[in-house]
Amino acid sequence: MNRRKIKTSIKAYIFLAPFLILFIAMVVYPIFLGAKLSLYGMRGARTWYVGLDNYIRIFQDPKFWSSFKIPLFLLLIQVPLMLFIATIFAILFERMSKRGGAIYRFIYYLPYTIPGIVSGIVWSYIFSDSMSPFRPLLDLLGYSGLKIMTRQNLPLLLLFIILWAFTGYTAFIIYSSLLSIPRELTEAAQLDGASFWQTAFKIKIPLLKDVILTLFIFNAIGSIQVFNEPWMLQNLVVLPNNYTPAMYIYNSAFSSGRFTYAAAMGIILAIITFLISLYFLKTASRQMLN
Repeated sequence: MNRRKIKTSIKAYIFLAPFLILFIAMVVYPIFLGAKLSLYGMRGARTWYVGLDNYIRIFQDPKFWSSFKIPLFLLLIQVPLMLFIATIFAILFERMSKRGGAIYRFIYYLPYTIPGIVSGIVWSYIFSDSMSPFRPLLDLLGYSGLKIMTRQNLPLLLLFIILWAFTGYTAFIIYSSLLSIPRELTEAAQLDGASFWQTAFKIKIPLLKDVILTLFIFNAIGSIQVFNEPWMLQNLVVLPNNYTPAMYIYNSAFSSGRFTYAAAMGIILAIITFLISLYFLKTASRQMLN
């Protein structure tokens, strides 16, 4: 029996070996290397051990902590709003599944398939002051001097772009989960006189708490680490190098040459992301138990 278990385990590890090798090489090793680099100081190509000095400097660096304003805005506004809109879309997808639903699902999912760089270029064109397709309309309405892309407007534009890119994908996942709900539950509610939306909000959505929580955590992680969208739009508006934490880390490493300091900031950002995810998981678990 023991030999049989050993053989089964060996076969399983052989089967998993390609994934494990890539995972260790592409994920585990860079994490350990980054943690090691964060303990060193750097000047040019010369490095020396400084212990926790980089971390102490980060906790005293106001530019790093002020860079969380945009991620917090996205976490508190964009993520809940996207989940709400995606849930409504998913419910509508289920309702019209027999009437061209596949076409609508494809259309709403399509923005997610567009690479971030390509979508950034497209939105840079749309929001540019000189080439925007909305410029003739604004001129016609008497807003010829109005600038579309300003630093004040950028958070709302980021909100719009991220909603456009990820709402369809999120709705598709929720829709897939809706299909797994037994029809007996909804049919019984309809026989009792419940309307379509009452059935959706009082029966179906409560059964999707785990899925919605998982999507919330993944999107919260994405909002904290937002980089592509503001990075592409900075060609149209001057942004500080610490507009988001990810931009500050990137600029510190590749513009200022402070790779070890950037590595320490990356470790702290990862810890903050983990703590936020853990908080929401524990909060949701308590609510489910109650």
